[in-house]
Amino acid sequence: MSGMSGVGASRDRAEAEWSALSGTAISMRWWDAGLTATAVVSAVLATTSSTGRTTASFVGIGLLLLAWFGLARPVVRRNDGLLSVPAVSAAAALVVVGGVAVAATPELAVVQAFLMPLLWTLLPAPRSAIVANVALCLAISVGFVVSIGWSTEAVSTAATSEGLSLVFSIALGLWITTIARVGAERGRLLDELREAQAELAVRHRDAGTSAERERLAREIHDTIAQSLTGVVMLAQQTRGTLAAGDVATTLDRLDVIETAAREALTEARTLVAATASSGPAGTDVSAALQRLGERFGRESGIVVTVDAGEVELPRDLQVVVVRCAQEALANVRKHSASPTARVTLTAAGRTAVLVVADDGAGFDPATPSTGFGLDGLRERLGLSGGRLEIASGDDGTVVTARVPLAGAAAA
Repeated sequence: MSGMSGVGASRDRAEAEWSALSGTAISMRWWDAGLTATAVVSAVLATTSSTGRTTASFVGIGLLLLAWFGLARPVVRRNDGLLSVPAVSAAAALVVVGGVAVAATPELAVVQAFLMPLLWTLLPAPRSAIVANVALCLAISVGFVVSIGWSTEAVSTAATSEGLSLVFSIALGLWITTIARVGAERGRLLDELREAQAELAVRHRDAGTSAERERLAREIHDTIAQSLTGVVMLAQQTRGTLAAGDVATTLDRLDVIETAAREALTEARTLVAATASSGPAGTDVSAALQRLGERFGRESGIVVTVDAGEVELPRDLQVVVVRCAQEALANVRKHSASPTARVTLTAAGRTAVLVVADDGAGFDPATPSTGFGLDGLRERLGLSGGRLEIASGDDGTVVTARVPLAGAAAA
């Protein structure tokens, strides 16, 4: 019993799959055009037929039109892919009409060219469509024999003609069904691929965020935390000298503490500048870069020249550009020993180009970096669809960041 239930469930799933495939929307005007062509050809054949049954032939054509507009066309338009009473009624009516039309005039067997594919569309599963096509061929064979009279030759001709028509109809129907099933499967796989790509993009953004957090943790540990550790140790030592009454040594230690504290403050400000947007909130990127250059010059003593044109950027891309400039200037202060730096922002086609240049000691860009700044820049630009270019030599370093204006940055 359970085996029968499993078979029934498998059959139901197969029919449901076919129902989904046969539910593809078909333009009604093509069906109307097909019926019109069939009716015109049938009318011409009925008029020129040697049987003299013109009236009966036109009655058959009229019945075909009534069956289409009254029963079949509403079911095709509904396109729900279900084996319903209207669909079965329409298929049965078309089978009867095909037999009646051929019984009136043998030449009207041409109507099966329209009826066979229509039955494949009306019925929701290949099995039911094949049964309907077999019934149609039997009805047309009977009509053919009725029209020309009972004889062995008539039966043989009808059987041969309709047998070939049935084979062709089933072969063509199954072929189209296979194509439709493959197309549906490919569509499903494409949807799954798009979902996987979207999930991968989300994970990529999460990985970028995680990498940024790890970079910040290492930066804090290697700079601010170490500086504050030194301040604590100096304060403990100063407490001892103060308790011993050594005023001169205490004053010297206080000077060292102040210097260390200022260095820690500078590191903290640099870190904040590298991680928090300096202003593209409510302002344009040009003004943000100008303020960044002024503040960096006050803190570092490096003369910064900013030339930022009017470049239209979304807020996300503004953040990317400002953060790239912050990191590049921080590297100028840390490594180049250059007295000057230049920041320029231009638009080249559909790309925003940020250039930060200095006149200090260069380095070999091919040498693996021990820090995390340049890697963080590349990751951030990669998330926004951009790229980082570095050129360095004895006459200085040029850092170029290119960001597509149409991209969506992940700040």
